[in-house]
Amino acid sequence: MVVCVEDLAWGTDAELTDEQFYNRERDISLIKGLLETTSKGSPPTIMVVGIRGVGKTVLLKKIKKELEDDYLTCYVDLSTTSGYQRGKLTETGIMEQFYSSWMEACKRRGFATVLERVSKFFKTKKFELKDLKDAGGIPVPIIQSEDDYRKLSKFVLDLPQKIYEDHSRDIEGSIMIIDEFQSLRDLGGRLDSFLWFIRGVIQNQKNVAYVFSGSVSSRDSIIEKIAGKDGAFGGRMLNVEIYPFTKETVKNYLNEKLPSLNLEDGGFERFYKCTKGVPFYVNTFAKLLQKNVPLNDEMVTEEFKRTLPLLAVHLINQWSRLTLHEQTILTTLISKPLKRKEIAESMNITPGSLSNPLNKLQKLDLIESEGGTYSICEPILKAWLKKEYEERGVFPFRSI
Repeated sequence: MVVCVEDLAWGTDAELTDEQFYNRERDISLIKGLLETTSKGSPPTIMVVGIRGVGKTVLLKKIKKELEDDYLTCYVDLSTTSGYQRGKLTETGIMEQFYSSWMEACKRRGFATVLERVSKFFKTKKFELKDLKDAGGIPVPIIQSEDDYRKLSKFVLDLPQKIYEDHSRDIEGSIMIIDEFQSLRDLGGRLDSFLWFIRGVIQNQKNVAYVFSGSVSSRDSIIEKIAGKDGAFGGRMLNVEIYPFTKETVKNYLNEKLPSLNLEDGGFERFYKCTKGVPFYVNTFAKLLQKNVPLNDEMVTEEFKRTLPLLAVHLINQWSRLTLHEQTILTTLISKPLKRKEIAESMNITPGSLSNPLNKLQKLDLIESEGGTYSICEPILKAWLKKEYEERGVFPFRSI
């Protein structure tokens, strides 16, 4: 007798077991194939984009795991850096994060000579150091002047190529994955110069590949800054967009991973309409639904309304931190997409006063703009706001 063990991940899981991982064979094959050209001295620079919750981080961590035996690999999540979390993201802080990640990768591979060389470098070079801290055997420089930043950043960006040259018998190249790159927006007016500086240093490297990944749509303005025709990496960055699962994929996935979930035809159609095939919502909603009970359209609809606060908890937290002005813009867009002038007329304000709040809502990936028309890009947030209005007769602008 074959015993079926249900193994459906929660939507919040950032790393999955091989048993939990499903589909994405084409995406994995494409990205791995591109990265493996690094061993031939032709490293790619790749941009991986997709809406929040579509599974980019899980996908890239799986690829990293599959390549780490042959390559020196490191992963950096810019949104978790202390500078970004404090609202003080700096170029120096980013470089220190890159540096620490490469050093951790060397430590895992047992490249002790690299650590010794780096330690000697910082002790002998004329940096204006505030401090040189030890982080588990890794010397971490704390610098203070702008000139020091230029020296440090050049050193850090050259580091993976030098590591490869020292250990070419052990590795086929170096690969850095930079996740949540949309966090770079916090650099403001300094973003362009930062990107062009990186491009200038790494463009001549023959054995180092970079992957930029972000929770943005392919129409996001930051993509133009990075990979557009006039962007820093324009003409040499390869774009890969990760899409939500199709209906067929979701159906096969649930049948294989969660056979106790009994969705009738109408119930499945409603399930897919509610989740839009986004793995985060597919996994979370499926986990919350009743098991071993036939679920029709009406039952799934009711369960969706009941569990919306759990599905949207991260979005509700974002909503609560918005200003009344920003919240009102979102509620104005619930019925249909609008142009800036139409939003302003609806709110009885001038179009010019919408610049900052619209930019902020786009930065938070809550709305998007196409051809000057704005729309909500988070369907679960829209569904939660509609539910709140239907039940209370007012949007939840304030909470106690």
